[in-house]
Amino acid sequence: MTPLSFILVSPPPIDGYPPVQYQARLLALAGHRVQVVTSTLREGAVRPDFTCPGVEVHALTTGQYREGRLSRNLRLARALLRARLRAGRGAVEICYDPIGGLVSDMTPLQPRWRILHLHELLQYMDSFLENRLVKAVRGFARVVVPDEGRAAHTAEALKLDRLPLVIENYPLRAEAPLPREETGRFEVVYCGSLGFNQKLDMLIRSIPLWPAEAHLVLIGNDTTPIAGQLQDLAVAEGIRDRVHFLGWMETEAAERRLASSDLGVALLDGTLQQWRTALGASNKRFQYMKAGLPQIGDWNPAVPELLDGIGACLSTDDPEEMAGLVAAYAADPERCRAEGARAFERHQAGYNYEHVFPRLTDWLEEIRT
Repeated sequence: MTPLSFILVSPPPIDGYPPVQYQARLLALAGHRVQVVTSTLREGAVRPDFTCPGVEVHALTTGQYREGRLSRNLRLARALLRARLRAGRGAVEICYDPIGGLVSDMTPLQPRWRILHLHELLQYMDSFLENRLVKAVRGFARVVVPDEGRAAHTAEALKLDRLPLVIENYPLRAEAPLPREETGRFEVVYCGSLGFNQKLDMLIRSIPLWPAEAHLVLIGNDTTPIAGQLQDLAVAEGIRDRVHFLGWMETEAAERRLASSDLGVALLDGTLQQWRTALGASNKRFQYMKAGLPQIGDWNPAVPELLDGIGACLSTDDPEEMAGLVAAYAADPERCRAEGARAFERHQAGYNYEHVFPRLTDWLEEIRT
């Protein structure tokens, strides 16, 4: 593709959205000029932890982003206007989620091509941000979502005349297995949002039934009220010394830490459509593959098929069943090794961002010629 100027409008922190990071990296690596309009994740930080050669970042601080909606959006619009002036009218602008679409719409000097990339499922169509998209989406050349289930739902919600383009939330491709550091214990790891929709309370309640050498490692923001409740639950269960809250980690650091664990866990509350349709959107499943880990998943659509040969699925919310699955893996190192190796092979073969992102860049090349 002929080098272009890209503007990525991700008002929520780029540090918390790996797919935005991946798009910025791959576009810059391909020789395109890339600017990102975003905000910081860590309290007190003046710029995101994410950096990449060839990517210019315009970021609001956490405090600025938490200001009133009008003040925040005006700040974002000013930052976006600066980026547009640098990029010129021939730029391609990728706007993430309803808030990114709003900021793009309210900023002068719109570029020729705009793309709306939706991370989450639209489910609050009575809200201003989502409801306005029914009309505003006509100003975007294409809509992108992270899995087929969300594509059908989004097309219906926004009254689209064609399905959105699907680009799953896979990680960047690893050319070789990630290095492993022995921890001296059997580690079950979870990476992502720390909450009840991820069944982490049930997971913690199952730990007293695990083998004594098995510990739980949690990677994610541990400063939230829900994370505090999970810490209190670990104390109440008498296993606080076996639950390790590592806090938020930058994406590459988190992936390296995953590779030193033994078993991944990715459970989502299937009673909520947001999570029942999250196969391609739940990037932790694919980060475990990249780290060469077997994993325990749920019975949401297509998850058992995804984990065939590389993991096991929990059929209930019973802590005893979870403990039984953990115990089976802890007692069988060869199974962990074999399933982890197959998982990594699948990651390299197709479950990586380099494999799916050309769907967007190839489409851009088509409409420009």
